[in-house]
Amino acid sequence: MAMSIGKYLPEELISEIFYRLPVKSIGRCRCLSKHWRNFLSHPQFIKLHFNLHVHTQEEKLIIVTWRSELHTITHESIDSISTKVNFQHLTHNWISVAGSCNGLVLVIDRDNVQFLINPTTLEYHKFPVFDWALPPKTSCYMYGLGYDIVSDDYKVVSLSYRDTNNEFMSNTYVDLYSVRKGHWETLGVSPYDHSLTDRASGVLVNGALHWLACRTVEYSTAIAAFDLSVDKFLEVPGPIDLQDNCFMCNLATLKGCLCISTSLPRDINTVTFWIMKEYGVKESWTKFEIIEPSLDDSLSTLLCSITDEDDVLLEVDEEWVVYNLKENRRKDLLIDVNPVTYEARTFVDSLVSPYFGNETEGSCLV
Repeated sequence: MAMSIGKYLPEELISEIFYRLPVKSIGRCRCLSKHWRNFLSHPQFIKLHFNLHVHTQEEKLIIVTWRSELHTITHESIDSISTKVNFQHLTHNWISVAGSCNGLVLVIDRDNVQFLINPTTLEYHKFPVFDWALPPKTSCYMYGLGYDIVSDDYKVVSLSYRDTNNEFMSNTYVDLYSVRKGHWETLGVSPYDHSLTDRASGVLVNGALHWLACRTVEYSTAIAAFDLSVDKFLEVPGPIDLQDNCFMCNLATLKGCLCISTSLPRDINTVTFWIMKEYGVKESWTKFEIIEPSLDDSLSTLLCSITDEDDVLLEVDEEWVVYNLKENRRKDLLIDVNPVTYEARTFVDSLVSPYFGNETEGSCLV
């Protein structure tokens, strides 16, 4: 590395300074010179910068509003602040936030076009048109986004099945998009039926995307895990207490661990959830309960953790509630926009680019 300011400061010191700058400051420095932009956009710098900051970054929420806009939400101790995400040359036509990983977010528009975006740097990558196994307008689709550490690639998994509204099992087709390769491929039919559980985005834990699904032989529910390093489905054992009855459950991630939660009618003021403390080990599932009188006559769903201080986000009768697990205290999360659905994704500020060497489709952060 040879920088013009290298004659004033040692190159190692310059690098250390840049590594410790926040994302938005890096964005401003990128716009000062071509040389700095090249260095600060290099994949190795981005990876080291992310690894240095990932455990100290504040998690934010990203949602789609009734106006089909994307908004990020910063959760403060007293209030929450929403910010509209504006991309150059893109209209506000969003319907879903389908996944997030390392600061990248997968969003879908009304034409079922997929975009990989970085809400912080405002870079975006539009996925190419693909000849889907099933027509999107008459089928149900679920997506998941994750990172394959083996191939150093971000991948998007698409699950689709026919919208028949009947009780019979339906084939679920699996398509895979490689961001590094820049193309889709069809992997065939999933060994599980995904049509009998709620449509949900894949939950990323331990390099795999997880969905609740139905075994095609035993007609019982299972946690299906798509391993991004081998592009195949595996099965993760569920909690013994549930006895494979996961139809009233949903998956989430809490502090990097796989979590399954349920709010059954017989325990209407209780949100019960299990955390898999050691991934893949059935005996490591640990049961927790949120018993809150204010949840009486309400159907509650645990969505995600939002801080390192034991705060989790609950969806309670189409409203968001922040609940502190340590202090057993709840607080309504009030925001100045209306979500199109009460489904939120968390992300962190990062410099990770939504494309690998492809033509830049986003804009420079200033």
